[in-house]
Amino acid sequence: MEGTGKWIIGGVLGLLAFLGLLAASRAADEAFYYGGWILAIGCLVAIFYMVNKHYDRMDAQIARHRGHAEG
Repeated sequence: MEGTGKWIIGGVLGLLAFLGLLAASRAADEAFYYGGWILAIGCLVAIFYMVNKHYDRMDAQIARHRGHAEG
């Protein structure tokens, strides 16, 4: 169940990104427009960072296993 929290955080970030885009699309003034875009882009950056961190960890684990098998 260690990975469940990461899925939940990713889902919440995706929902927040969607809500940011919704706020930007229905904005009555510039604050909501730019705020919505900033929220959406920030959430997407965080999601991509989570994915990158996961695959970096997987690559390091594979490299450790190959090093033990060869040595």
